Amino acid sequence: MRRSLFAMLLLSGAACQHAPAAPPRPTSLSGQTLPLLSSPALRLTVAGRLSGRSVPVVLDVSRPLSMVSAGCFDGGLPEARGTARVPEPSGGFRAWPEIPAPPLTVGTVSPPLRTVTLSGEKACAVTLGQDALASYALTVDPLRREVTFSATRPLATHEAELAGGSTAQEVRVLELSREPVGDWPLLAARVTQGEASLTGPFVLGTREPFSRLAVEPAMGVGLQPLETAAGLPPRTFAVDAMEVAEGMGARPLVLEAAGRWSSQSSLGRLGPDVWGRFSTTVDAQGGALVLRRPRVRVPEGGGRQQCADASGAFSEEACYGFFVRREPDQGVAISGAVYRDVPEGARLYAEPLGEDGKRLETGCQVGLSFPTTSRGANTQHRLPWPSLAQTLPACHAALGAARGYALSLVEEGRQSECPTTCAFVTETASRRTVCECQPTPLGEGVAAPTKGSGPQPPPVEERELEPEDPH
Repeated sequence: MRRSLFAMLLLSGAACQHAPAAPPRPTSLSGQTLPLLSSPALRLTVAGRLSGRSVPVVLDVSRPLSMVSAGCFDGGLPEARGTARVPEPSGGFRAWPEIPAPPLTVGTVSPPLRTVTLSGEKACAVTLGQDALASYALTVDPLRREVTFSATRPLATHEAELAGGSTAQEVRVLELSREPVGDWPLLAARVTQGEASLTGPFVLGTREPFSRLAVEPAMGVGLQPLETAAGLPPRTFAVDAMEVAEGMGARPLVLEAAGRWSSQSSLGRLGPDVWGRFSTTVDAQGGALVLRRPRVRVPEGGGRQQCADASGAFSEEACYGFFVRREPDQGVAISGAVYRDVPEGARLYAEPLGEDGKRLETGCQVGLSFPTTSRGANTQHRLPWPSLAQTLPACHAALGAARGYALSLVEEGRQSECPTTCAFVTETASRRTVCECQPTPLGEGVAAPTKGSGPQPPPVEERELEPEDPH
């Protein structure tokens, strides 16, 4: 009996020894296309796993070193190997503990990180900086909310690839310079407010959704914060435009006011609220920012702008983008974009569909609303969003059965209940409308205050909290 048992164990051990080892994960993201985590505002955040735990992973081309938050370590923080003194885009340096990199996967890839810096945020999140991203160009599709990684290449190569132009797209290749100390990308931009304007280098940001303007140089040329009349510290600037080339930017725009921006090399941060209005390639190492958008024309005799479709044919229908994505948890997210100026705003109505692709009778009207804005505005929303269960429970339950959406109607004018770029649901029986809106520097879904609006409290001058866990 003992011999028989020993033989079985020996054979079992031999079988284990000859079992094929799991293939190593790839370490390069080149060629990968990953969905961005659903969010009304455009943020370069993808899903990842850290030591087997689902985490949001932020792609930050202006941060020199990658970072993990303290909230990722439930069993106690790992021992620091030292301290990294890292330059900050706003000026000066900041010291961060440096720890061994925990096992991280992004998609199917394990980025080759040996050490990361440790932040104090309680929410678990990872930030990939230039130590992990320098070898890639990131192409962002704001409608589909996807990012594609490709190999970095010089500015001249980007220009050669796009030589000859396109009948369907307007394309501009802009040169990125590098900050001499922090090595993050800088881009020239112009900010205008009435007769006042400020032109100079801005840090190209991919982390926070908002652009930021340094207070002292802005006020030095006559730009005025919204809070001036109330006698409060500057919090925001409502500007007529922020542009990276003539006619290429966002109009109008509310910018964060950076009171503690001591950098001598930049005037603030240029964020996705500007460059995210284009299909954008960010190649920080190659020194190139490539912006693409559909061509527009005004019909003879005037009227609304028309946009070019993929074939180059112009129509008003081509001025609207609509995309539906099934999420890993079987939820549904819809994205919308307007590729022409909408001086009166616009509403895109969506029709809920069942599993069979047929229209669902929900008793609820669904759509996306855009305020007065320039070309390229876009947004994304999960339907139904969680808080709808409290505000319109019947619509929340009915829309929970939807497995897709189709664009059904486009109308001029924004939804009156929705002050900014929003998704809306209207209950047909009660005519009650509830919105989920993009955040602005003034707050979630808050538009620039009009005359008579109350003053707003000043913000904490710290970088934003880490994004929420994707699960």
